[in-house]
This record gives sequence, structure tokens and C-alpha cells, in this order.
Amino acid sequence: MSNRYGKRYTKQFKEEAVRLLLTSGKPAQQMARDLGVSDVALGEWKREALRNSGQPETVNPKGLWLNPVILEQENLRLKKEVETLRQQRDILKKSLGILSQDPLPGGMP
Repeated sequence: MSNRYGKRYTKQFKEEAVRLLLTSGKPAQQMARDLGVSDVALGEWKREALRNSGQPETVNPKGLWLNPVILEQENLRLKKEVETLRQQRDILKKSLGILSQDPLPGGMP
């Protein structure tokens, strides 16, 4: 007989899964597949951990708690990703500007 509510995971497993998700740089779907859990469950665990990180005692004493060091690592990773995306965007803008200019009169030099 199967469990009506699906699999149950320990608090430690959930915390480690969230830590891996935030520090690995892998997409959530791939990480969930690697861990053998659904991406929806992993997303819920991440939201719960982030929600409880600031004040775990007052928000939800039974919830997940995420170490501030891990949050800082994730923040740095996201800042690097944002900078890379900005550089790529700027390159694309410049190339669009060059390509959209009028062609030289009289053909090629």
C-alpha cells in the first residue's frame, strides 16, 4: 500500500538538498533529478529555508533553517551571473547598432 502523501524526507535531507541547490550552480530541475525528488518539492524547501533564514525562531520553529554563509555564497554567485548577463546584453546592443547602420555608399571599399 502506498503512502497517501508521497515520500517523507528528514529535515537534514531537506537542508542539505537546499544547500546543494544554492551552492552547486545547477538548475533546480537537474538538482531535483539528481537527488531523486520532484522539482516542486525542492522549490518549496528552498522557499521555506529562505523564508526562515532571517529569524528561524519566530517564523517557523519546525521549518528549515539556512546558514547565512550559504545565502552569501548564493548572493555572490547571482551577482556574477548578473554581471555576465549584462556584458552579453551590451555586446548584443553594440552588434545591433553596427548591423543596423546604413551600408556604405557605392558598395564595399
